[in-house]
Amino acid sequence: MDKRELLLKLCEELKESVNYLYGEDAGLKGYLGEVLSRYGSVFSNIGYILTWASEEIQSKVFEIIEDAFRKQEEHRLKCRLEEWLRWKISDLVAEVLQDEEGQEETEQAKPESQELQELPF
Repeated sequence: MDKRELLLKLCEELKESVNYLYGEDAGLKGYLGEVLSRYGSVFSNIGYILTWASEEIQSKVFEIIEDAFRKQEEHRLKCRLEEWLRWKISDLVAEVLQDEEGQEETEQAKPESQELQELPF
């Protein structure tokens, strides 16, 4: 599947969850907020990665989504789809944040060494 299809399929999963949990006979409306929160976290992290991460990490997020759907179809997920995606994608976000911190540290170290070289004594 291409990236667009994966995101649309994920949106369809959200729609199905809302229909199931908010349906007239469902009686699970209290649980809906928790599920929406998880999906919101997943979509937020995907948006962050697509905006700020390298192309390599962006590709990884789509591999994770595709793998999640494959595992779901094979009944190999031991938790809900959105829980698994939130866990896996949050690891990628942590990796992106760690890379950014490392870059900031090296950028901060460079000006200090230049300043030392420019000192008159």
